[in-house]
Amino acid sequence: MRVNRILSRILCIVFLIYVVKGSYVIPPLKLEALKKGGFRVYFPDVPDTALFAFHANINDEIRTQLPGNINGETRTPTNGFWILEFNDKLKQGDVVNYWMNVNANRLVYRKNGDPIKIIRLLDEYTELRNRCDPASTVINAGKSTCLYNVIFQDKFEGTALNTMLWKVEHKIPTYSEPNSPFNSYENREDTRFIKDNKLHLKPNAVAEAEVRGTLNLRDGCTGTKETECFYEQRSSFLLPPVKSAKIVSKTSFKYGKVEIRAQLPRGDWIFPIIQLESAQKDIANPSKIWIAYSRGNTKLIMSDPNDIDVRKFSDNDIGGRLLLSGPVAEVEEPERSRRLVHKYANQPFFDDYHIYGLLWTKNEMRFYIDSEEYGSVDLKSLTENFDRECVLSLGVGVGGLFDFPEGVSSNQKPWKNEDRNAIKRFFEGKPTWLQTWDDERSCLIVDYVQVTAV
Repeated sequence: MRVNRILSRILCIVFLIYVVKGSYVIPPLKLEALKKGGFRVYFPDVPDTALFAFHANINDEIRTQLPGNINGETRTPTNGFWILEFNDKLKQGDVVNYWMNVNANRLVYRKNGDPIKIIRLLDEYTELRNRCDPASTVINAGKSTCLYNVIFQDKFEGTALNTMLWKVEHKIPTYSEPNSPFNSYENREDTRFIKDNKLHLKPNAVAEAEVRGTLNLRDGCTGTKETECFYEQRSSFLLPPVKSAKIVSKTSFKYGKVEIRAQLPRGDWIFPIIQLESAQKDIANPSKIWIAYSRGNTKLIMSDPNDIDVRKFSDNDIGGRLLLSGPVAEVEEPERSRRLVHKYANQPFFDDYHIYGLLWTKNEMRFYIDSEEYGSVDLKSLTENFDRECVLSLGVGVGGLFDFPEGVSSNQKPWKNEDRNAIKRFFEGKPTWLQTWDDERSCLIVDYVQVTAV
């Protein structure tokens, strides 16, 4: 018995090493006690939950990390609930002091519960059924859903993208969108493919001959303007120097918990697209919410701090060690960055996989990396409308007119944002910037995505 208690204590300490504040929230615990003796504790099954452990003392204080006189654990939910049953007899007026652990997303979450006073004893346990607690999340033009339901998920299993879940963009944004990235989005196997059960969205630089002539994407074009579907090169207004990829979820939603495990792209003048976009396109100010944005340059030092809100940035470096997230209400800097939250790292974010998360409710957005919260945005303080259904968008962009401020040094930026020859100058710098691109390491590689109702 003593050995078991010591072993249990060691296990508890090991568990606690991994406890972090994260986007997973343990649902409220319920306790039911029977007249004939015995009681149970339970909570509804939440996606990603893998283990439930419970420790309690009756009418006696309990210290966190130490085993309770009553304890147990389970690794399997039953009929939509995580349940533990005990034979101990409780009576009215007893006080149950407890703490609990829940394993989720390969992490352990601890909860020090408020004491539970036994008010009523039951003849039988309440019948537990899979039930629908209405969620604040709505999907696909206002349809209701149930709390904790997974409303969108893709693990990218198999050999091809599931086009029942995703729309593949096929258009030219270079001469029509506000940011004017220097790439097309094309539905091609060399820009979009699945390898080792991971989605790869890859930017490919084109040859000299491909920036001249015409680019005809009318067959299957997803754009709304003629210049997004067909463009003819004129003078220095070249065709996009890079072919890339972007996909958009066919499920739209408002509010929810979003998780994306991904490795960001590496390479000068590359940026990832991991964001929510307004599902409704014909509105004056469509919403855009960055879930994870980090430039692909290893280091990007600004010489003019007035070009961007540098109060957030270490050593004026806005390269790959800086992660930005939040609602994007402005196109141009420095106004855009002032609305965002950020995190700095010792190593560039493109060096490894991370889980990027967003918890979006009516009043706020909370942003996470590997279940660690690094910033939140109070939506009540914004004048812009971020209360519309959105779709999830994944892709890779290159260059553009607003993502890379003037005067930054890495390899020298080859274009100026206000130069009418910006695309030509960018293409002329290809011998330099292409050396920093590294085949698959310049892809946005996505392991899985999941959206859960809240």
